[in-house]
Amino acid sequence: MQENVASESGRGTVPTGRSSSLVPFLFGVAQRPELPGTVLTRLLGDFGLTEAAARALLLRMRQEGKLESVRRGRGVGYRLTGEYGRRFDRIRQGAGDPQPTWTGSFHALVYRVPESRRAFRDGLRRAAVHLGYGLLQQGVLVNLQDRSGELDLLAEPPEDVRVFVARLEMSEPDAARAALLAWDLDDLADLYAGHVRTLDAAVRAQPTPPEPGPETLRRYAELLRAPMVDTLRAPRLPATLLPPDWPLPALWQAIQRVQQVFAGPSVAYVAGQVDAATP
Repeated sequence: MQENVASESGRGTVPTGRSSSLVPFLFGVAQRPELPGTVLTRLLGDFGLTEAAARALLLRMRQEGKLESVRRGRGVGYRLTGEYGRRFDRIRQGAGDPQPTWTGSFHALVYRVPESRRAFRDGLRRAAVHLGYGLLQQGVLVNLQDRSGELDLLAEPPEDVRVFVARLEMSEPDAARAALLAWDLDDLADLYAGHVRTLDAAVRAQPTPPEPGPETLRRYAELLRAPMVDTLRAPRLPATLLPPDWPLPALWQAIQRVQQVFAGPSVAYVAGQVDAATP
């Protein structure tokens, strides 16, 4: 069971395993590449983290390469970095990223990893998925682009691991069936459609912007954190390889409707916290 981190003020609780996703969300609301540590700590407090828990979270994220710190006089500023920084940039690009065209083949990584190297196999799979690969079947990862050079694990794999870079040529109908399997597109479509229903219901219940404040910021995060992170699971595929009525465009439209209501007051509140901390 996940432990909750909460403050004595009862302002809400955030599961510790999920609280790290609040940090890039707060950067997005602040619309700044760098935030003072005091501001991040204070804003995380609005979500129920104690000061000690917030500082521990920032330290852990820095140790994991998700944040970098910059000395600013007597204080410290933070920037998103590494995979977190790249994912944040992808979310900011959002629906504006143009769809590619089908060229007749997938790039593939074909690997054989003994069970004794299970940790390597799981790490390779996880890193590849972050780069947009889908798992076509056990031992076969596919992508439209060759991004094998970005997989650090392949620089010096164990001696008993075999990895081959290949191309899988397919007709467009076969490629669509392969994409459905590799990226679980049916399940992803159901997930996105559920997010659209939830966000649209929230906008119907709150059609006008609320007052700036921590409650508004918390509600904004509650509505958008999961949907925006889940957009990262969508592969960049040609429209012809996607299922009919693919709901990702509708999800981005629903996200924009939520932003029209909650973004303004949330940005104003966070900007006030930044200004108050600026000498």
